[in-house]
Amino acid sequence: MKKVFILALVLNSSVLLTGLRDTTLYFDLNFDGNDEKISLRYDEEGKPFMLSINNAKAEGSFVEGYGADLQIIDMDRNDNLREVIVKGYGSSDQADMHFYQFINGKIVECGRLPGNYGVESTGNKILTEHGWMGFWGIKFKYRFDTKNKSLTFEKEDFYGVNIEATVKESFKLLKYRYDDSEVSAVLKPGTKITIVKSDITPSCNEQENYMYDMMCDWYYIKTDEGKAGWYRLDKFYEFVDGLIWAG
Repeated sequence: MKKVFILALVLNSSVLLTGLRDTTLYFDLNFDGNDEKISLRYDEEGKPFMLSINNAKAEGSFVEGYGADLQIIDMDRNDNLREVIVKGYGSSDQADMHFYQFINGKIVECGRLPGNYGVESTGNKILTEHGWMGFWGIKFKYRFDTKNKSLTFEKEDFYGVNIEATVKESFKLLKYRYDDSEVSAVLKPGTKITIVKSDITPSCNEQENYMYDMMCDWYYIKTDEGKAGWYRLDKFYEFVDGLIWAG
């Protein structure tokens, strides 16, 4: 998957609890009316961490990290369990997230997302992961399997972008998503456009790095006059004004 706000929305889409690294939280994880003691120990000089819930312990390690914290969410409102997320922050403040449940006195691992800018869930077994695609925010969906304690990525054909921009140098739009497609429109300087959606599945084989791979993505673009078509990002990004790049 390509690299992709730090949010953790649960139940009614509000944060239940967030804590700092090397800290102790008290929260009812299994709806029995009693708070569990939840502790995170993190070595700032390395990547390992230790999660403790009451008398149970679980060890893990971050890909990279200069800080860590805890978060409590609820991905399935009907299983009478809440999840503990152990988060380690790395480059560009992306979080390496480890998910756990506390069942019958034991800590049970139930998924990992290695790089994102936050997650949210309304308790419907769907976890939304926030990522960044250079000039727009993307949302990936994962389905939580309560029985098997796992997160499964749910692929989408297109991701909404809806960013407005202005053409500063002329470029063409294609009718279909392949480089030899017929041209559907030629955009002139001053044309107002909306970048509607993106197909992020293309991969650049010539060079394996995040920025280059992202530049191969197809974008569906519409003008205020109704002209529309597709073009790869690396073919048009220098020809428009209004894209706010970060990361």
